[in-house]
Amino acid sequence: MTAALTPFESALAARARGFAGLPHRRMEAWKWTDVRAALREDFAPASETVIAPSVFASAGPFEILVMNGRAEWPATAPAGVTVSKGVGAAAMGHPLGDLAAALSDEALVITIEGAVAQPVMIRRVAGAGAVQARALIRLAPAAEATIIESFDGAGAFFSNSATDYDIGAGAHLTRIIRQDAGEAGVETAFAALILGEGAKLDQTALLFGGKLARMETRIAVRGAGAYVSMRSAAALSGARHADQTSLVAFNAVGGETRQIHRAALKDRARGVFQGKFLVARGSQKTGAQMHAGALLLSDMAEANHKPELEIYADDVKCAHGSTAGALDDDALFYMRQRGLSEDAARVLLIEAFLGEVFDGLPAGIEHILRGQLSRRLEAS
Repeated sequence: MTAALTPFESALAARARGFAGLPHRRMEAWKWTDVRAALREDFAPASETVIAPSVFASAGPFEILVMNGRAEWPATAPAGVTVSKGVGAAAMGHPLGDLAAALSDEALVITIEGAVAQPVMIRRVAGAGAVQARALIRLAPAAEATIIESFDGAGAFFSNSATDYDIGAGAHLTRIIRQDAGEAGVETAFAALILGEGAKLDQTALLFGGKLARMETRIAVRGAGAYVSMRSAAALSGARHADQTSLVAFNAVGGETRQIHRAALKDRARGVFQGKFLVARGSQKTGAQMHAGALLLSDMAEANHKPELEIYADDVKCAHGSTAGALDDDALFYMRQRGLSEDAARVLLIEAFLGEVFDGLPAGIEHILRGQLSRRLEAS
């Protein structure tokens, strides 16, 4: 039996043809991230909000501001970067990706050619209300770029975005994600990436969660010898929720993937990690490793991990693992004996646990993310 639509879902269904309802806990892929339950009430139309300068300002990015789904950017883009607006974006075969495609008035279109040194930042900001956003990004063969996706909002909001990436043969994308929906915001973001032959993706995410947040990535490895690195960290306190979900589907020989996820969870926070490697027939010489780890800093904190392998080729090396536990008492005692307060010692140990996610990033961006993490841990 299908549950009746909530008032908010009914309002969405009136605008999006074929919309059958928001994902909910009775759906296997969403059993720990119940979007329907988080959005039981309707929202007024999205409103403008006053925003502070971006936390990435010191990295000097070319900033594209997407305020409540509407994109604006400076008139002059870096050499090799073309930005425009498109319409009629196709469905994505994902419940929330399709919703964003159906309800976005326009799609942000970015094309990158050659080596672009200046980071390109898509800064998504949501005011109180509900908003949908769509983006299409293409890296030409042999292109190189760093793209920062920043997700922020104020008040009670629902922000849903969907992004397509086409990474050409031999191209290299460094994708940086920072997400913070506050205590009352619901943030869902879906990205579908296609990698050509010899393409490389380095993806790093820092999540601070929200009332509910889900950052989902689906990667299709379609060219031989493609490489994927996915690293993510979640620092959650209060009643915040963050879900890091990913699928890497190998459909070519010689693909390599390394994935790590780290979470520190305090109070009644909930962290979710769902990662899957799917190796299709004929995708020989695939090498893929995945590990998720969580620090539980209170009795009420909750970590839900679901690492998966689905393999149809026989010449592969694939592995996954998951751990959860508390801070090491011996390490905490050792640091206390050297004059640190208990709070300072705990922060340093948590930073060390989460911080490996940021190793090897461009220096300016690494400094920003580590600073963001440190300030959040000290405050909580």
